Amino acid sequence: MSTPLRTHFLCFTLIFPVISFAEPDWSICSVPVVTRQGDLSLEPLNTEVQADQLYIENKNFLNFTGNVLVTRGEQKLSADQVQLDRISNQLTAKGNLSFSDQLFRLNADNIGLDNTNHSAFFDLANFQLYENHLRGSAKKIIQLDANHHKLYDVSYTTCDPQVNTWSINAGKLKLNHLEGRGTASNATLRIKDVPVFYLPWFQFPINNQRMSGLLTPTFTQSSSSGTQVTLPFYWNQAENLDMTLTPIWYSNRGTQLNTENRYLFKNNSGQLNLSGLSDDLFNDDRWYTRWTHDIDLTDNIHTSILIQRVSDTEFLEDFDHLDTIKTVDYLKSSVIFKGLIANWSTQLLFEQHQIVNDKKTLASSPYKRLPRFSVDRVFSSNESPLSLDWMNEWVRFDKEEGVIGDRLHIAPSISYPMESSYYFLKPAIQLDYTHYSLDNNIDDQNSLQRSISLLSLDSGLFFERTANKSKNWIQTLEPRLYFLYVPYQDQSSIPDFDTSLLTENYNNLFINNRFSGVDRIGDTQQISLGITTRLLDDKNQEFFRASIGQAFYADDRKVSLNSTIDTRHKSSLMSALTFKPRSDWKIQLSNVYDQLEKESVQTDISVRQFTNSQVFNVEYHMRNSNLEQTTFSAVYPVSVNWSVFAKRQHSLIHDMPVQHLFGLAYESCCWGFKALYEESSDKDFDEIDRAVYFKLTFKGLSDTGQDIDALLQEGIAGYQPVF
Repeated sequence: MSTPLRTHFLCFTLIFPVISFAEPDWSICSVPVVTRQGDLSLEPLNTEVQADQLYIENKNFLNFTGNVLVTRGEQKLSADQVQLDRISNQLTAKGNLSFSDQLFRLNADNIGLDNTNHSAFFDLANFQLYENHLRGSAKKIIQLDANHHKLYDVSYTTCDPQVNTWSINAGKLKLNHLEGRGTASNATLRIKDVPVFYLPWFQFPINNQRMSGLLTPTFTQSSSSGTQVTLPFYWNQAENLDMTLTPIWYSNRGTQLNTENRYLFKNNSGQLNLSGLSDDLFNDDRWYTRWTHDIDLTDNIHTSILIQRVSDTEFLEDFDHLDTIKTVDYLKSSVIFKGLIANWSTQLLFEQHQIVNDKKTLASSPYKRLPRFSVDRVFSSNESPLSLDWMNEWVRFDKEEGVIGDRLHIAPSISYPMESSYYFLKPAIQLDYTHYSLDNNIDDQNSLQRSISLLSLDSGLFFERTANKSKNWIQTLEPRLYFLYVPYQDQSSIPDFDTSLLTENYNNLFINNRFSGVDRIGDTQQISLGITTRLLDDKNQEFFRASIGQAFYADDRKVSLNSTIDTRHKSSLMSALTFKPRSDWKIQLSNVYDQLEKESVQTDISVRQFTNSQVFNVEYHMRNSNLEQTTFSAVYPVSVNWSVFAKRQHSLIHDMPVQHLFGLAYESCCWGFKALYEESSDKDFDEIDRAVYFKLTFKGLSDTGQDIDALLQEGIAGYQPVF
């Protein structure tokens, strides 16, 4: 007869080695994953023992036999025989032995626990870790103390029981939880019991501490670079320093060496990226460097440094698969000091660019700003609605060719904003004063100044009504009127340092200059009219917005960048629409319609659907005769295990792909793969590059292959890694 015995003796804790992995999705596994619920109690727990028989040699040595069950909180130990020694604080058990708690289960032939020094041993153990979906076996497990373990003849996998798709077998494992690392000897990766990879010795992390070692190799096939093999190595130099060293072998180019160096100190941090190779295809040495650095000089002064240089104009395009490299026309380097001094926002900027597009000339490249210094402040008071915005800027522009010089710009603006729940009114007057000290200007006009006053009045009304009583929808009607007067002043002798004509869109109808930068102040006598309507649901969330507007001019606009005069009496008709029929759907439309030419000059249309597993995008973009593209992209789960993803971004002008992607993914409980095919044109639409990517994942272990997820996240809006 089983007799429960309640006592307060040995409070043992089983500490078993747990290898830490990334956080895979185990939802499709047949065995569910259990996660820890709340914090473990720090209160001392009593131990309860049930057994068929109890033999007491003395008061300090107890021997339980027959259906022994030891319970302490969530921990349960069952065995045929359990011996407890109160003096040595030891427990031994054998016969049909099983141990379990909230997250762990173990069966073994014999175990021994020493609560004094937290040591233990387990013979012929089979274990299961619910939180990691990990199960395995070991001939012997020795727990030296709470932080050091040794496992002999160990095998483990994350697959469901009876489904050994893959497993790791090692002759010996050493786990050091203080250093956060494990060491394996004679390790073999098996797939369906077939050995496919062997390492005589390697180390791996067992918690979130960084450690040096080889990272996952990748393999790619490209039509331009050929076969690509990447073998990254991570070097944890110190607590605040590390480096990733990545050699990449290209069958058509040679071997490229890339390094990513990161550092972190008390008031500053940064990263240095270096890349170099002797390119057999390019027949020259090629390199790239990028350095970013941020430092807090004081509590109010911050500095950012960006230095970028490249060996040739084609490097960025040939190696844009590297994480830190993006294809651009100009490579910017800058040093910025930002601060708040006596309530003035200040900035000191040094900036220059390197041309990295063969079709861009030195004359068309951006000016160096060596330096740009700005001081701005807003003066306002709670006692008066009057507001004064004061902007000041001085810039030294430099370039190898063309006009160079200094520009001083001072722009105080006074406004008197008035608003209520149903209207707003903001009259404002601004003075733009600009002085130039130049070299090499036309007709030797090297000292110029310009002073222009700008007068504006922005106003609007807010109306609302109940659009649907049963659903508590509210509809708003928001007319807006903007008046702007800027007198004409001849600015043709002023060089263009950093100015361009803004694109036409609805929001730009209500700003006081049609140019970016300050080298041109656009003359105008205009009234801009716009109207917006919105629909809000019962939670006051906007799900529909539509706007349309146009500017009307009283006179020609003579100021331009190319000596042309805009004689139109009205602007193009601007419209914009956003509609969210459901939380996972979003439809957007914007259009610029030229009423004189009776055609659209700019159109953007997008239809998107985002859910946790499904993505759908349709896009159309047009800019006169410069750009016309269509994009279709989707991620669709065909079944629980299979997903497909695709993108077709096509240039209608060149009839060539901007980027075409097609791939599929398979996911089971403990492994999966992704395969992706890509076609992309170069920036001039002269050539098409084709590449194939493959990624194999063993959940809870590692990946091998190209990082397809990074490519898909950049290429398909809303994409989330399938696994």
